[in-house]
Amino acid sequence: MLTVVGARPQFVKAAVLSRYLRESGLNQHVEDLLVHTGQHYDEQMSDVFFRELEIPAPRHNLEVGSAPSAVQLARMIERLGTVFELEQPAMVLVYGDTHSTLAAGIVAAHMNIPVAHVEAGERIYRRRDVPEEINRVLSDNAASLCLTCTDRATRYLLREGMAPGRVRFVGDPMYDLFLWARDRVARCASVSPATYGVEPGNYILATIHRAENTRDVEVFVGLLDALDRANRPVLLPVHPRLRRLLTESGWVARDNLRLITPLGYFDFMALLLACYGTVTDSGGVSRESFYAEKPCVVPMQSCWWPEIVDAGWIRETGTQPKSVLDAINSLRPPNTAPKGLFGDGHSAEKIVDAALSFLQEGANSRWHHLGSVADVPGARQTAFTHDGYRDMLTELTSAGYAFRSFSEAETALSNGSPFVLLRHDIDIDLRSALTLAEIEAGMGIQSTFFFMIRTESYNVFSAAGSETVSRILALNHHLGLHFDCASYPAHASVADLAGACCREATMLERWFDRPVSAVSYHRPNSLVLTGDPALSAPRVHTYQQIFTGPITYLSDSRGCWSRGIPIESATYRQRRPLHILVHPIWWNEHAVSPFEVLEQYGDRKRETHEMELARNCTVYQVGRLKRVAS
Repeated sequence: MLTVVGARPQFVKAAVLSRYLRESGLNQHVEDLLVHTGQHYDEQMSDVFFRELEIPAPRHNLEVGSAPSAVQLARMIERLGTVFELEQPAMVLVYGDTHSTLAAGIVAAHMNIPVAHVEAGERIYRRRDVPEEINRVLSDNAASLCLTCTDRATRYLLREGMAPGRVRFVGDPMYDLFLWARDRVARCASVSPATYGVEPGNYILATIHRAENTRDVEVFVGLLDALDRANRPVLLPVHPRLRRLLTESGWVARDNLRLITPLGYFDFMALLLACYGTVTDSGGVSRESFYAEKPCVVPMQSCWWPEIVDAGWIRETGTQPKSVLDAINSLRPPNTAPKGLFGDGHSAEKIVDAALSFLQEGANSRWHHLGSVADVPGARQTAFTHDGYRDMLTELTSAGYAFRSFSEAETALSNGSPFVLLRHDIDIDLRSALTLAEIEAGMGIQSTFFFMIRTESYNVFSAAGSETVSRILALNHHLGLHFDCASYPAHASVADLAGACCREATMLERWFDRPVSAVSYHRPNSLVLTGDPALSAPRVHTYQQIFTGPITYLSDSRGCWSRGIPIESATYRQRRPLHILVHPIWWNEHAVSPFEVLEQYGDRKRETHEMELARNCTVYQVGRLKRVAS
């Protein structure tokens, strides 16, 4: 397993994994090779972490150094390609949102090496001036395995359509390390608040390094001014980018801001555990601040950890100096700190378990949200189009077939002339039912539409559902009940089902002021398949012997004519009676395979649900959903 790191947060996480492999003995079976890209190359930003956290020396150091993003990425990609070709890892492990993460993900994906991305799925939904967001999104999509440190990140990925088999919540390795290091700070740290002339519990620890806060000198200086005017002393370790900007701007602290040299892990922890609160644009430091139960100000429009914001431990201010200063001076810790937001402190174990399970299962093909490519049905030819439906009805009409209701069937049989019982079981979608109802009415054809009451798919009594059913019935179609046997106990008797059937039919009749002419069954049980007329008496039901014996029954169940195409059947050629079940959802303007039909239905269902939430909940009226409420 080849781990690619390049920045402070990644060194920290790599240390956790390395320690777990050693202490568990798994290093006898799993070789963890470290590659350092050299993205952070300063001694205080890199080497010190390897020494303090006992991280094994990197097998390779690419020494890419500082450069514009495109140049730095290009160097990494070129050099990582050579390393991967040499080492031939079974898996590449990456952390977080740096250029090193993205470069490793791109190279591994193109070389067909599975990628495990730790800290996947975090989103702030901003791209401009936030390269970290771009890196994280692209790395997630290149990864075979997305390992999240929060439940929210897991949900973000699933909302984006990520295959669940690729996503696993493991928790935050930084929390593992925090718990381990907290008890070692006293003997491992070389500094204390006294080193900088501040009192424990009465100073602010700050870090600034993100591009959006350091690219513009005016923004950067404004933040420094706010820190300098804080009501407590502020300690700010000087990141290399800050050092350059300070030189260029000529800014000098005059009041409470104290610029200090970069800190190793234990030194930083010592100051963090003793401070009053923090100001940071670092995703890692804001998390560590929460673990240490220190309130935090984030000088950004939005931070990476909304869970901590929700809990009251982070205040987002944007970059306006007054907003930042006001937040610092009014900073107070909440009364409680929720547990478990970032796991249970055993993320390293879960990361290794997820990686090994993935490799043992050979699950590299899980790219579809429902499974692997082998699980998902491929496209197939289908003639279930609206034009094809019209053609079928035209053929039947031209052959002399009349369209009858189920209550007319016995009389029609005695007359000896050809007829069709055209039936629609509305298992899932009312919208597609209305489309076929309109096609039939335009051809002067009446059919029977069977609607379900006990279903999670639609609601005939809702405003939209009632309107759709009423429009179908206004086209002179017949009303039927689609009775779901699975909604009732498996041991229900004939009398039990008959009573339930009567109650449901009566509800439909009263609501739509139309008689229920017949009953069809969804997921019929063995009792229904006997065809006993008593099951629906006094109404007829579609499994009675008359509708499946002397009248030939054909159905498009599962999106195909399993018993033969009606106009190609022997019954049609002999002009004998037909009982045709058509499920409207399978029929579309263009040919669509049944699996994709249901995928599209699921998309529409989610969209409808979102719109309904927006209509009813003011807090959900955001973005594209604003217009729904208006």
